[in-house]
Amino acid sequence: MHILVNLLSVALSWLSPASLDKMAKFLAFMSYRVFKVRRRLILKNLETAFGTEKSPEERDKIGELSTYNFILTALEFLAERNGRLGEKVEIVEGEEHLQDTVGKGEGVYILCIHMGSWEAMGGGLTRHGYRSHVIVKRVGSEKTDQFVKKLREKNGFFCIQRKNKGDAVKGILKTLKAGQVVGFVMDQARPGEPFLPFFDKPAKTNTSFAAIWRKIQAPIIPAYIIRTGVGEHKIYVRPPVKLTTTDDAEKDVLEHSRLFNKVVESIIRKCPEQYFWMHNRWKG
Repeated sequence: MHILVNLLSVALSWLSPASLDKMAKFLAFMSYRVFKVRRRLILKNLETAFGTEKSPEERDKIGELSTYNFILTALEFLAERNGRLGEKVEIVEGEEHLQDTVGKGEGVYILCIHMGSWEAMGGGLTRHGYRSHVIVKRVGSEKTDQFVKKLREKNGFFCIQRKNKGDAVKGILKTLKAGQVVGFVMDQARPGEPFLPFFDKPAKTNTSFAAIWRKIQAPIIPAYIIRTGVGEHKIYVRPPVKLTTTDDAEKDVLEHSRLFNKVVESIIRKCPEQYFWMHNRWKG
């Protein structure tokens, strides 16, 4: 598997942006229209989220564009072997919120989601002076995981890996103490997580961010990236999320996670066609 991924990466690196775009459109058409890969789930998620707010035709179009964006994001990531993934990423709104924290040597959490090119977002922030890390799980085999890790780091997106219990907490603490960025992806949940409101419906919600924040507190700044072209992206940074704590840790974790869900929903509504709708938050 590792050899195949490496060969694919080499082959894609020779393609022009226009060729990558054509390939992504073709693969998206085949995946969504012909083989219907997760199409039923995508449309079900979109109906759950938007209901009558968007027509079936609108939801169908969003589903196809979402598939295209996901495929193009993967192709861009594999193709960029020279560390330029974040080269054409602009921070167009709210950079002052990062300057007020990271610019003064303080660590910060970025509340982020799978929208636009999340790989380019990490590299783009690092290029702008905000060295970014993300908490990741192993990808495939050991060799494949190392390949992905090295490719990310070459593009300025550094990994906090969870090989053993406590690794993530140690990595977060070290990163924050260094005055750097910890990206926490908030839109996927693990088994056993509670159901909290998301688009006004109960959805499995990742509460680990809220639990970690209680132990290791730092400013939380929501940010997201929007694709404007092949290899071209814009980052939007929002004001810090204000949290209050009580003596009831369990209650705080749930309340903070509910608040994070609201932030995530408001970001998705900005550009639903670039969101990753293949993960079923409402399952069960």
